Amino acid sequence: MGNWVGGGTGGRVSNGRVDNLVGFGQSIPPAALVESVDPQQQQQQPQPRATTTRIDRDASETDAADDEDGSNVVGVQLHRGSSDPPDKLTGVGQVRPRAGGDGSDGGISLVRSSEPVVVASRRTVSFQLPSDQRAEPLGLRLYRQAIRRLADSDWLRGRLPPSVAHLLREAANPSRRRARRHPCRIRPISRISRRRWHQSTVAGDGGQLLKSCWPVRQTEGLFLPLFPVDERRQHRYDRETHLGDGAFGRVYRVRDTEHTGSHYALKLLRKSNILDGDGVRQLQDEVSIQRLCGHHPFIVGCLDFWQNRTHIFLLSSYYGNGELFQRLKYFTAELTRLYVAELAIALDFLHNAGIIYRDLKSENLLLDDRFHLKLIDFGLSRWLSVGSYTRTFCGTIQYMAPELLSGDPYGHAVDWWALGVLACRMYTGQYPNVDAMQYLSQRQDAISVQHSVKLPSATPGAPLIPEPSDPDRRGLLPVAGRDLLQRLLQPVAKDRLRSLLQLQRIALYQHYRWETVRSAEIDPCEFITDECLGAPAPVEASDDSFAGF
Repeated sequence: MGNWVGGGTGGRVSNGRVDNLVGFGQSIPPAALVESVDPQQQQQQPQPRATTTRIDRDASETDAADDEDGSNVVGVQLHRGSSDPPDKLTGVGQVRPRAGGDGSDGGISLVRSSEPVVVASRRTVSFQLPSDQRAEPLGLRLYRQAIRRLADSDWLRGRLPPSVAHLLREAANPSRRRARRHPCRIRPISRISRRRWHQSTVAGDGGQLLKSCWPVRQTEGLFLPLFPVDERRQHRYDRETHLGDGAFGRVYRVRDTEHTGSHYALKLLRKSNILDGDGVRQLQDEVSIQRLCGHHPFIVGCLDFWQNRTHIFLLSSYYGNGELFQRLKYFTAELTRLYVAELAIALDFLHNAGIIYRDLKSENLLLDDRFHLKLIDFGLSRWLSVGSYTRTFCGTIQYMAPELLSGDPYGHAVDWWALGVLACRMYTGQYPNVDAMQYLSQRQDAISVQHSVKLPSATPGAPLIPEPSDPDRRGLLPVAGRDLLQRLLQPVAKDRLRSLLQLQRIALYQHYRWETVRSAEIDPCEFITDECLGAPAPVEASDDSFAGF
């Protein structure tokens, strides 16, 4: 094939000289013949070395065969003894178009001559030694063509071991550069630094990707790697009813049409709402907490979660009895004691795991088929170790503790205050008499908060714990029950009952069967009368918004 000549050999012909600024293998524009050179200067200068050029085509084996035959070689020599234009050069080494089989211009052919001529071409060329130095014996050329045909034969390739086929290809193309054999780590095509490539996939501050081996949309990369991308998984579930709305999306009852046919609750969150509310970290905490705590008997876990181009999907178990205060209108004293115990066990489990719930309310309590409580919706939960404090203002006003309303640092004790509010509603049917305006006015941002939330009404001078609204059905508030409410609804957090161990020591739970409560062996139906039951949870008409995901 000949030796490659690099460096200053390849250049651009301009004004009778070779311009070395043109890189090796670059496109050469049409060149003009130079003017005649003075004979004396021509004698002083050394004779130019004749060179040939080859069209740089694809490194296919068929083109290589053509190169062996010399069909792709266009001889280019520089004529220094004549000032005539190239179309008038005859008998010196004239450049003529080479016609193809169909009469079209198939390339450039050279009339070999010892006199130099110049070729005009816009195609990429690379310089080689003269053809007389790269000529090889006819027998060797025929041998390589035969080997090349064997290597290209599909019939033979399928019957030879891979190593033998590789040797055939190497013998057919001896000048082909061999690939590197040492192992190397595959890196993406994108231009990233070596330091960022070896870093973790998720940044520590915003959850954004630092690198990727494939194109990823920005709205998908923000939720990776926790939420896998799946555009077809949602089609497994058939929409049936709309259950409710949340801060970032809606909840539906769906049925698995491919496997079990069971019913599930699917939370559909729109990414635009999450990004507008800066809720990416909040959503990630919600899913990670439910994955960690979903095995608890009184906590609903997240069965599956994924994302598509515009939505986030959270799949959980469906409970047909609905919310607590929708299914039950009245609570007996024993039923209230059992439900407070179940919630206390769930809160103690979360707090020991380093989680603060911050959204304990009746809407987040579901009843399963046996009327046991199930805690759902960890959208406002966050990781908070025991003894630590936070200042985020979030939750429902009626269930907020005084330290949360006033803007002071708060800890896990706010969840026990919310448990006291639920217990007060079970016993009396009313919220405790708390003046939220009194605590909100102590905040630095009191005006903005008061205009953004709806404050409950409070009776001036009324006691904190109200009397039962319907004493004929609810009965009088028992002494042990009042003692429980007074301990849970302490305005000062350090004086409040805020652990399961403290709850087990009060009079209401003396000699109580805590192990049977923890294992859900006590049947709540034993304490539910016909008067306690309300209407079943209403089933809303299906809407068409679900079909959009």
